[in-house]
Amino acid sequence: MLHKNVTVKRPAKTKKSNNGKYTYVNFVTETEYVKAVKGKHNGYTIDKHRKCVGRLVNEDDDTIMYPSEQYYKYFPNEVVKEKAPEFSDALHIATVALLQKIMDKIKVSEVLDNVYGEEAAIIKDLICYVIIKEASVMQHYPSYAFDHMGVSNKVFDDTNISDLFKNRIRSADIEEFQVQWNQVQTEKSKIYISYDSTNVGTRAEGIEMAEFGHAKDNPEIPQVNIGYAIKHSDSTPLFYELYPGSIIDNTHCKYMVDSAKGYGYDKVGFIIDRGQFSLSNILYFDDNEYDFVMMVKLNSKMIEKHLKESMIPLRVSNKYYIDEHEVFGLTIEGKLFEADKKKRCIHIYYDSRRGNEERINFLKQINKKERLLAKKVAEKIRREEDLLSFKQHFILKFDVNGYLERYSQNEASIKETTDNMGFFVLITSEKMTAEEALSIYRDRDASEKMFDTIKTGFGYDTFRIHSQESLEAKTHIMFIASIVRNHVFQTSKENYRSDRKNFTVPAILHELEKIMAIKDRGGEYSRRYALTAKQKKTLALFDIDEKYLNNVVKDLNKRMKQNKKTEKN
Repeated sequence: MLHKNVTVKRPAKTKKSNNGKYTYVNFVTETEYVKAVKGKHNGYTIDKHRKCVGRLVNEDDDTIMYPSEQYYKYFPNEVVKEKAPEFSDALHIATVALLQKIMDKIKVSEVLDNVYGEEAAIIKDLICYVIIKEASVMQHYPSYAFDHMGVSNKVFDDTNISDLFKNRIRSADIEEFQVQWNQVQTEKSKIYISYDSTNVGTRAEGIEMAEFGHAKDNPEIPQVNIGYAIKHSDSTPLFYELYPGSIIDNTHCKYMVDSAKGYGYDKVGFIIDRGQFSLSNILYFDDNEYDFVMMVKLNSKMIEKHLKESMIPLRVSNKYYIDEHEVFGLTIEGKLFEADKKKRCIHIYYDSRRGNEERINFLKQINKKERLLAKKVAEKIRREEDLLSFKQHFILKFDVNGYLERYSQNEASIKETTDNMGFFVLITSEKMTAEEALSIYRDRDASEKMFDTIKTGFGYDTFRIHSQESLEAKTHIMFIASIVRNHVFQTSKENYRSDRKNFTVPAILHELEKIMAIKDRGGEYSRRYALTAKQKKTLALFDIDEKYLNNVVKDLNKRMKQNKKTEKN
């Protein structure tokens, strides 16, 4: 088999032969001497065995040839200046084929093509990279692209990707993607949208949104907030927002409502946690005719009276037990404040198991703090400003010089804290039972899982970029990747319930990574091995079989040939 991707100098002492179309170069591996016959001929040598070591590139030049496999055997010391291949001779194909099919099915590809045109191909490749390698470090993308089938059929280096983020993915494009993505969503009303936010810290000076705020992690560095709106029924990410780290969730909630209305969602319900709970947000939901299921802070004056009245019944009466959730719950209809025009459903719950665990852990902390205070009294070096964290649950006495002299537990404060343990409250705008409200809210953990996917599953717990433009572009890629990955999870969810080892998203991707296409001597890729039973079962979830993969490889070869023709031209 000829290697047409490289040319070599024709070795000395080789012979040519022509079949009428091409001139081949042969190396004589064995000769035979024919003795002289008196009166007929002198002795001479004939070629007994020949091996074809190549073929002339040009009939008019007998010095340059394409080498064959035999060339490397008989001329191992010759210097071959072979150009390094752009892609590996063995390519992972199944994982990329799966993600490409999903992007086509849920219309992510269609929207990307509409918004980005030719640039859509590299964006799709980056989405596959983020999901498959569980990484957001774009410097590693070229090594991934070398041995993975792609949409663009190109290996972009990190400089090209950096330029893509800074200059070719614009804010207007990102917004247009979100507009078109929400246009293809068929459910626009009578659905619940789960909304939550997280923050990511960064020290990069070029990120304008990085500001100090109420960080959940690393409060000592500036942060950027990311808000996600997710369809409650199947966890599909609908839209997201980046906003400065100094803005609290409570304040930003209204902008999220405006975004939902702008994207065409009418008369839907929102599921939000206690971080967005406020009177102004409740009234804003009312003004926009949006329903809500909202977790309430226990220290809120709006529910303080109802909470105290419900504590004893929930603790002692079995009639309030909700078997599905293993908690006690009741519902009270009433106004949250004097001027409230509507009655709300206030759902109060008691989780005795969680309450006991919280109480034990809390009292352990109280005892630990008391031991620390005893040491501080003995040390006589601790002043009032150093003991702020102890003031809530301890009564502290200081001497005339400001040193801690004695202390005692604040029993009233400790009792108030422990009395509330195990209780939580939901408010709903719609009339429903405590069981119905909790069923809706507890499915809200999809938003928390989504943030876990972005931070852990994609490695996006740190931005690793240094400009506002790159931040917006990279977060855009992460958002689309979360859409695609969620579809993998939703499709395999039933199998996951019965087999939690083999049907997690990482397990599915790792298993499919084993399916490869190998380049043959003719320079074309083909699948060499049959699928395993596990691979067949996994692929069947997505309507992919061996025939589908074979067609994927055929298309790969076709695109590779087309790329070579384009490069020559």
